[in-house]
Formats: sequence, structure tokens, C-alpha cells
Amino acid sequence: MRKKHLLAATILMMACMSVSAQTTAEWPWDFPMSTGEQLTDGELILAPYTYYKVAIDDKEDLMRKGLIFYKTNLETAGAEKSVVNFMEDYELPNSLIIGLPEGATAKKGDILLTWWQSGSGMKRAIVRDDSNPAEPKVDYLDMDMRLDNDGAISGFAESHANEQLKPNSFIVLHDGEWAPGAQVACKNERGEWNAATLIKATEDKVLVSGFSSRLSAYSKSDCRLIPMSDEDMKAGDPVWGVWVGTYQSGYTVDKVDKERGRVWVTDSRGNQKILSILEVTKVLD
Repeated sequence: MRKKHLLAATILMMACMSVSAQTTAEWPWDFPMSTGEQLTDGELILAPYTYYKVAIDDKEDLMRKGLIFYKTNLETAGAEKSVVNFMEDYELPNSLIIGLPEGATAKKGDILLTWWQSGSGMKRAIVRDDSNPAEPKVDYLDMDMRLDNDGAISGFAESHANEQLKPNSFIVLHDGEWAPGAQVACKNERGEWNAATLIKATEDKVLVSGFSSRLSAYSKSDCRLIPMSDEDMKAGDPVWGVWVGTYQSGYTVDKVDKERGRVWVTDSRGNQKILSILEVTKVLD
């Protein structure tokens, strides 16, 4: 009799584990699948629609999977999930979908959420030329800019500078708003400040894309919005700078290029590098 009870308990436990695994595979984050997003059939969106489906089909751990956001069109909007297409129609949780509004305009110095339009993948960019506000020319902030040994600037950000955006392809970001695309620092279990891009937020939770494009959920109280202005930085100021996905202290400002949204900094070992304005801050404690 005891063996029968033990066998029944084991089967029940395995069944519960199976249900739990299925739920985790689809949505492992402590964040709602939808935050009441206003999505529209056919609209242009940013979403990890390729990587998410492959991960689900292959039963991969989404917590460890890089989920790169690409642009595509929404097929059918739903309350919690919406239909997109990658090889076939399937449902994607709305919290992984960022709608791009029609008719957006931008002015010089604005920071935008868009994608690399001569390549792919979600990016933030700063407006350099607003002579056509609906199709501004931008420099990408989420691309590498570096100094060569001879002091010359190189990297993807430099080689793709002053790129013109398509109409209806961006969101204008604003300081102090917990909106998709905002730069945040979130304190992890080791007390470090992880650098991340905000995907969605509720009153008390955030879903972010961090190092290697992995998604994480945090309590909003553990996160700080990073100002998108230069915070009146000047040469000699001590600041935090991003290194391998975390904000670290010990940097000193060398110079600030406001038009390009870049800050030259030197670390405690005397190494100089160029960071985007989103990777440098004075606000962390």
C-alpha cells in the first residue's frame, strides 16, 4: 500500500512539474504578460518575434536566451497576446511588443527608440539633423564608438553616423518617463547596478533587456531612470560608466559631445574610452 501511495505521489509531482515547466517556458518573468498596451492590427512594432518562437519551439530557457527586438508588423492585436508572423502565425505576449506610433516627429538633440535601419535590431539614437522632423538624421547610441591607437574615432557608431530614419519608425523618449526605450540601472542580488533598456513597466515592476539581450524583471523600487541629458557633466566630474553590462564607479569625464550624445571618460587605471550619454551618470548612490 505504501508503495502505491509513493508511486501516486511521484506521478502527481511529475505532472505538477510538467505544468510548471510549460508555464515557465512560455513566460518565466515575474511580470504580467500584458500591461494594457494599446496595439493596432497591422501597425509597425519592435518585438523579439523570431527569437521567442525559436526558443519556445526548442524548449529553451527564456531566462537565459538573448531576445533581440526586431521591427515587423503586428498581424492581429489581442488583450494579452497578439498575433505576429515568423514562418507562421503565432501569439506573442503583449509585454514583448512595442508599438511605433504613426506621425511622430523629432527635433535636434532628441533621443529616439528605433532600430538600426541599414541593418537590424532595436537601437536608441540621437537626432543630429531635424530639417525633416518626420525623417530625422541620427547617430546610433547603442553602437560601439572607440578610439584607435592614433586617437581617431572608429566603430559601428562612426561608420553609420548621420543615418536618416524612415517615417513612422521611432518613439521620442523623455527624461523621467518609465517608457519603452528608457535607460535604467537595476540593482541585482549582488548589489551591482545592471544597465538595461526598459521594455515595459507597471506601477511596481519593470521588464528590461540587459546584457546579451537577456530579459529580466525587477521591482521598480530597485531601479533608477538614467537621465538622457548630459546632467551638466563637465571635464573632471566623477561619474559611473557601463562596463560589461553594469554601471561602475571610478570614471572621470574628459569631455562631452552633446550633439553626438557621447562622453569621453577615463577609468581608474588610466584607460580612456567613449561611452554613450546613456552609459554615463552621476545619479547612482
